[in-house]
Amino acid sequence: MNQVRMKLSVILPCYNGAATIAVQLEALTRQQWEGEWEVVVVNNGSTDNSMQIVETYRDRLPQLRIVEAYHPPGPRQGVTHSYTVGFQAATGDAFVLCEADDQVGDGWLTAMGKALQTHAFVAAALEYHRLNPAWLVGDGWQQQSVEAGLTTISPPLFLPYASGCSFGLQRSVYETIGLPDQSCGASWDTDYCWRAHLAGISIHFVPEATVHYRLRDQLGDRYRQGKSWGKAHLALYRKYGPPPTRLKALKHYLRSTLQLSRHLFQLPISMSDRQKRANWVWGLGWCIGDWQGGEHLWT
Repeated sequence: MNQVRMKLSVILPCYNGAATIAVQLEALTRQQWEGEWEVVVVNNGSTDNSMQIVETYRDRLPQLRIVEAYHPPGPRQGVTHSYTVGFQAATGDAFVLCEADDQVGDGWLTAMGKALQTHAFVAAALEYHRLNPAWLVGDGWQQQSVEAGLTTISPPLFLPYASGCSFGLQRSVYETIGLPDQSCGASWDTDYCWRAHLAGISIHFVPEATVHYRLRDQLGDRYRQGKSWGKAHLALYRKYGPPPTRLKALKHYLRSTLQLSRHLFQLPISMSDRQKRANWVWGLGWCIGDWQGGEHLWT
């Protein structure tokens, strides 16, 4: 790929991000790239003033565009749909992804762009302290200090994967493996990494590129995120796991019920401080999502 003329498309999905998107947009104004680049904001039916905030950056961000991912009166789809629309709208030779509630670090675009000159698929490091209260930050993943940066703990394939908000990929990756799979829900990014790996495209970790990641600090938000992820991980089983059987379905429900029971038993201990409460609520959502998701796993 021509190193000087490579155009980058920054894809930024947004749904009601008025409380945080200005932080991300300010961070983008500090980015530099030796070639051409554009910012594609994908509006997924925001009902707050998110897009009015975006409009104020017209003269501060290069080739800023707002594309619509939601077209009423149909149902509003999730962030995977937003990325799908963003991929289709992007005009760059490579795509770099970020989200409305995070903050890209200084030098992020330069580091990602340089990595994309020699690697088809890259992932930035995640940092957890800047945007989160100290009591909430625990052991995160995909950090600069973690060897190799990427994790492989997600079954059933146990292949390396990264968070979608840290992705960078040459257009050739998109042309080879296609759009994000919306049936995978919140696990779309794991699925995308696995599809790339199975197509012979490895993920290169870029520790010098940092994304300051914002954790959910409200209990309701944590519960909903945990539930979403609990359901989504089962989509990976359905797509990549062994064929379903009634016995496997029974085993899943027994395991999920036992896991939920154990989690509920931990409630008194988990109420002792804010971090334990927050983690317990997230875990409760995950257990319920895992249990409910089984309804679609074996059908």
